[in-house]
Amino acid sequence: MSAEAGRENAMSLRTPPTSTNTGQAASVKIKGAPSKYVKLNVGGTLFYTTIGTLTKLDNMLRAMFSGRMEVLTDSEGWILIDRNGKHFGTILNFLRDGKSILPRSRQDLEELQAEAKYYLVSELLEKCQKALKLKKDEFFPVCRIPVITSPRESKAFSCQNEKAFGETLVQQGKQQVFIHKVEFPEARILEETLNVLLYEEVESESDDFVLILTLLV
Repeated sequence: MSAEAGRENAMSLRTPPTSTNTGQAASVKIKGAPSKYVKLNVGGTLFYTTIGTLTKLDNMLRAMFSGRMEVLTDSEGWILIDRNGKHFGTILNFLRDGKSILPRSRQDLEELQAEAKYYLVSELLEKCQKALKLKKDEFFPVCRIPVITSPRESKAFSCQNEKAFGETLVQQGKQQVFIHKVEFPEARILEETLNVLLYEEVESESDDFVLILTLLV
């Protein structure tokens, strides 16, 4: 940094050096009054806030905007931060108010935790860690329908799932109908309601067919 640049008024935001290449970033040190606004480009998401907010707590942002660290700026004066800007607004709100509404999903909480760890916002990091400990693992229900293509597979399926399924075998001549009832204890909203009706017709060795009827309730 030149001696002339070092003598600039500390109460104002330094103007980024000009460059013949408008896409080239320049390294500068930012230092100004707490009420001074700065423009941030965090991974393509734009923010406009004060130096006072960014330096309120002892973290990486305070080091970046108190003149201790160099930051990158583009030709339009936007300060470039190479991070995902999805949760940066939550971090700014926490710096302003000392509290912030945490995201509900586990994935968003983990993403926010990673950003808080990067910016060294220890208070927010602790809140994310506590929220993740209290949050139960999210359950994504998956319904799988077995497709039976032969009497042999049907017999094997019935034997393997004897305790889990109630099975009724109806025989009418050479036609066989298998009815399976599957219950989901944690999601009984669809109880007694037909959810899936699946027919599959396959040829048997005697040119007869087996009709498999699977009912999920």
